[in-house]
Amino acid sequence: MDTGTDPLTGQSTSSAVAKVLRWKVALVTNDTDMLSIWSENWEKSKGKAKAKIYSLRFPREIADGRLPPDGSAYFEPVSMKYLVVNPSSYDAIKAVAVRVVTNELAERDGKYISINGSCAEVLGKGVCLMAPKGLGKTTHVYGLAGWTRDSSTRFHSDGWFFASPDKKEAISPERRYYLHRLPSLSLSLRRLFSRSRDERGGGYSLSKDLMVMDGFLADPTEFMGRGKSTKKCKLEILVILKRDESDQSLIKPLTSNEALSLLESGVVPGDGVSGPYFNQLVVRDKDRDERRKKMYERFLKGLKIYLVNAREQPWITQTLIRGLALGEWSWAKLVDGQVYALRGEKYEPLFKSSAEGVESLGSPNKKRAKVVRD
Repeated sequence: MDTGTDPLTGQSTSSAVAKVLRWKVALVTNDTDMLSIWSENWEKSKGKAKAKIYSLRFPREIADGRLPPDGSAYFEPVSMKYLVVNPSSYDAIKAVAVRVVTNELAERDGKYISINGSCAEVLGKGVCLMAPKGLGKTTHVYGLAGWTRDSSTRFHSDGWFFASPDKKEAISPERRYYLHRLPSLSLSLRRLFSRSRDERGGGYSLSKDLMVMDGFLADPTEFMGRGKSTKKCKLEILVILKRDESDQSLIKPLTSNEALSLLESGVVPGDGVSGPYFNQLVVRDKDRDERRKKMYERFLKGLKIYLVNAREQPWITQTLIRGLALGEWSWAKLVDGQVYALRGEKYEPLFKSSAEGVESLGSPNKKRAKVVRD
C-alpha cells in the first residue's frame, strides 16, 4: 500500500499525515471517502509520520475465504503500524486505531496520558467524566457544556482526550468530532442538535437530517454555538460514573488512592464493558502497568475526585455535577425518592420527582435555585 497500489484489487492508494497532539500519524487507504473524513478530522501536517494506519477496503468476493473477517485489525508496536480491513465505519479508524497508536506514543513519551473520558468546562473549571462505555459520558458532557447559553460553560471533548499529569491541562486534538450512530443518542442530545440548528435560521433540523446516517463529522460550534467549545482547559474535578440501583448514595468524594485503585481495576456497577482505566485499548505488561500507574498517581494528585451514581434521570445527575463545580455540595444521597445534598454539616433536600413534574424543595437562595431548577 505504501507504493501507491493496494495488493488485493490493484486500486491506487493515497495517504494524508495528521498532527494528533504532538505526533504525526498517517492514514494510507484505497478509500477516498475515508481519507476525506480523516483530513477534516485532524490538523494537517507534513513530513515523516511516527505511526501509520492502513485502511484496506475490498469486495468480499475476491477474498475466497483466504482473508480475515471484515473489521479485523492488527497492530505492530515496533514499527507503529496498524492495519484494519474493511472497517465498518470511520469510528474504527478514529476511535480505535488512532487511540491505539497515540496511546502507545504517549506512554513512550511519558508526558501525556490518553484519557478514555469526556470533558467540559463549567464556570471556568475543567470537569472530566470517566466511566465504562454505556454510562452516559456523552449525554452528560453535552448537558454540562450546554447548561448556559454564554461561554461560561463550554464543550471540550467527548470520549477521549489527552491530559498533562502535572499541569492538569486537558487537550483535545480533534478539529471536528465524529458522532457515531446518531440514532442511539439520547433524546436530550437530539433536541440540542435540533435547537442549535433551528436557532441559526432556516428551520433545518440537524438531528432529523442525520438520523439515518451511521456517523458524521461536526464542528462543535455548529451545534453548541460560537464560543461554546475549547481545545484546552484546566482540570479541577474528576467525576467517576457508576450506575448502581442498590446504592442510595449519589455523590461520594474519593481520595486519590481510592480513585487510583478503582481506575486500575476498571470495574464499577453499570452497563458498559470496561478495562483498566476504563480503556480496553491499553497494552498490558508488568513494566507498562507500573509506568501507567505512576502517571495516573501524578494526574490524580490535586484533583477533586467524586464517585457519582448515575442511577437517576440525566438532568438530576447533571445538576449534581454542576453543584460540584459550584462548590455547593460534595455529598448527595437518595432518601424516599428525594435527593438530599450535604451543605455544611446538614443534609438538605434539593428536589424530588412527582407525577406532575419536578418539585424543588427547601429554601435555596438565588444561586442554589438556579442550580436546582436548571
